[in-house]
Amino acid sequence: MATKTDYTVQERRKRKRSRVPLFLHIYFSLIVVTLVTGILIWLSCNYIMQNYIATECNNRINNAVNSCQSFAEAFRNSLDPEEFGSEEQIRTNLLNSIVSSSDLSNEASIVLFEDDVSGDGFNVLWPSSSYSVSARNRAEKYLTTIFENMTRYKTISSNDTRNTMVDGNLVYYKFVNVEYASYESDDDSSYDSYYLLVYIDTTTYYNFTTTINVSIFRAIIVSVLVSTIMSIIVAFPLFFSTRKLSKFASRVGKGDFTPVKGRIMSSELSRLGDTMNLMAQRLEQADVEQKTFFQNASHELRTPLMSIQGYAEGIKYDVFNDDEKKNAVDVIISETTRLSTLVENLLSISKMDMSKSGTYTVKKTLINVKELSEDIVDRVRGNFLLDDKELITDIQIKEAYILANESDVLRMLENIFSNCHRYADKTVDFTVFKKKDKIKFIISDDGPGVSEQVLPTLFERFAKGSDGKHGIGLALVKAIAEESDGNVVAENKPEGGARFTITIPAIEPKKQLSYRNNEG
Repeated sequence: MATKTDYTVQERRKRKRSRVPLFLHIYFSLIVVTLVTGILIWLSCNYIMQNYIATECNNRINNAVNSCQSFAEAFRNSLDPEEFGSEEQIRTNLLNSIVSSSDLSNEASIVLFEDDVSGDGFNVLWPSSSYSVSARNRAEKYLTTIFENMTRYKTISSNDTRNTMVDGNLVYYKFVNVEYASYESDDDSSYDSYYLLVYIDTTTYYNFTTTINVSIFRAIIVSVLVSTIMSIIVAFPLFFSTRKLSKFASRVGKGDFTPVKGRIMSSELSRLGDTMNLMAQRLEQADVEQKTFFQNASHELRTPLMSIQGYAEGIKYDVFNDDEKKNAVDVIISETTRLSTLVENLLSISKMDMSKSGTYTVKKTLINVKELSEDIVDRVRGNFLLDDKELITDIQIKEAYILANESDVLRMLENIFSNCHRYADKTVDFTVFKKKDKIKFIISDDGPGVSEQVLPTLFERFAKGSDGKHGIGLALVKAIAEESDGNVVAENKPEGGARFTITIPAIEPKKQLSYRNNEG
């Protein structure tokens, strides 16, 4: 059966195997950002270029068609055989004017053709073989390819610019019908039809787009290389700093509280290092206090236990006579009471420590200060009467409340009364009053007071008193006062004797009512 420790070890090994270096975290982050940015730029550029090419080709073809239509209008209305010669010459001149127009040729490429008289195919009129064999062959090639993708050009002739693929290149095109009416014919319906194919090959545009894409991909590659260098520059100082802090934390876990030294590369990690140094300092102090606490507690517990054991063994083996046995029993009872009180104080101060660390919640209630004061006086008055000492009380409060744990507050006051009773010559004064929003409990005696050497450490745990004894009673007083959101102050009176002042906030009437309603 696997224990909790086994699971912990297995979990640590699993986490160790799954760890990824900081350098790779930063590197992959930069790579992802670079690639996403590059892809978005690439998609945006291609989208923009495709829309630009389509719009540009459409505008240029429309401009070319508008120019062609202007010449076609002149072609139909400007026939004068007396001025221009024969009909064939007029037609040739006007057709040449159309196809050689700079307005038309600057916008797009054109092919002038007519239906074959046989009804099968077409005759290319321009570019002619005498003008440019290569241009004529290219024109026939484009015209033939476009015709292969159509049922017949007349059936799809429209005002819209169309596009098709020619030898793997996208071509935008539009057909224009140019009608010629013979002036020698009396029949108005006698027309000769000529056609213009106006087209733009987008190869140049897409070659430019390809160049842009290549540039983008080169930029992405360079960005990846730069990201690698940047991740190394950024990650390695962080890596060394975090490794140093990790080793320091590991040392602290093993009980070595030596502060971390050396330079920490980033300001945040430097502040973390300072915080960890302060933590180590406090842990070291707490460790020393804990060891001292256990040593003193062991000593304080051992002393009464040894007395109890010694007297008990003496009674068992009849070492004492009858009078001595009675005295031994009294000692055993006294030491048992002392041991019981010490254990209760240890439990109480441990509870205060747990409450301070947040692992335990002290249950608090509304406490009537006057009733509390009268209760504590009734509890301790018997000790004063037994030792022939006087307890003078001055309770100046009629109705006031504090929010605290009643048993803890009573123990706190009992401890101070016990301390004052022990050192008082004849009198102990107890005064309770309210000042502004604070409740003050003042307990003083007429004894020798507190030594000036002892006063600064009076409320520390197992502080050594002037009589050489240790204890935690006053340390518990301080812990309970702080748990009740108050404080305690010890001082010597000018006329002699010690004075302890406990201050606890009074709860306001509105808060009292709210608290009571919540409790109800």
